Amino acid sequence: MSHRSDSLLLDALLDALTDAADAVKRELVRQLRPYLLDDSRLLDAREKAAQLGIHHETLVRMARDGRVPGACKVGREWRFPPGEVEIQPPRDNCPTVASPPLPSAGPTAGRTSRVGRCHPRSLRICGRYTVYGN
Repeated sequence: MSHRSDSLLLDALLDALTDAADAVKRELVRQLRPYLLDDSRLLDAREKAAQLGIHHETLVRMARDGRVPGACKVGREWRFPPGEVEIQPPRDNCPTVASPPLPSAGPTAGRTSRVGRCHPRSLRICGRYTVYGN
């Protein structure tokens, strides 16, 4: 196409948009957004998750675990780089093997420590505190 025909097409599109309903304009912006992104702008969790084809809460969980390179927390929300991101494999933060006994002369002396399994109810235990068992 020539520059003149591109200009005529753009003028016709802008004229049609002037008369279009707000819902049509919003839908057009939604569809054109991937082509108009500024590379310096960080994406929120929903935008990046839509790019990756995963749920936004899953992406936030991965970012919290340090599996998303370039992810940063801004206030209370996570932000992600607009380019390609390689999600890191999960780390095994919850070993189930017994570790050597802790040096202690208290009532727990001689017991082995173990870390709880990764279950939603035990997340406060997993990787941060030692759970003592028989």
